[in-house]
Amino acid sequence: MAAEYADCFYCGGAVKEQNVTREIRWEGQLIVFENVPTGVCTQCGEKVLKPQVAKSIDAAIEAKKKPSRMLEVPVYEYGTVVA
Repeated sequence: MAAEYADCFYCGGAVKEQNVTREIRWEGQLIVFENVPTGVCTQCGEKVLKPQVAKSIDAAIEAKKKPSRMLEVPVYEYGTVVA
């Protein structure tokens, strides 16, 4: 069941829950969480996490839980690829 959210803090639009991908930088490492229940404003797209969702993500990272899968991410040096 989807959580209830207040109207958007920024624009006042309606906020609806969606499962989104969230990228987090933790101690210099890029970590990706998929299917995170997140409130998304239907007007401006602003995203909001419920406190318990944020705490559970932090706990999973701190516990060094085994990831579901690993991704390979390309890295570009801006000055060498933009002419």
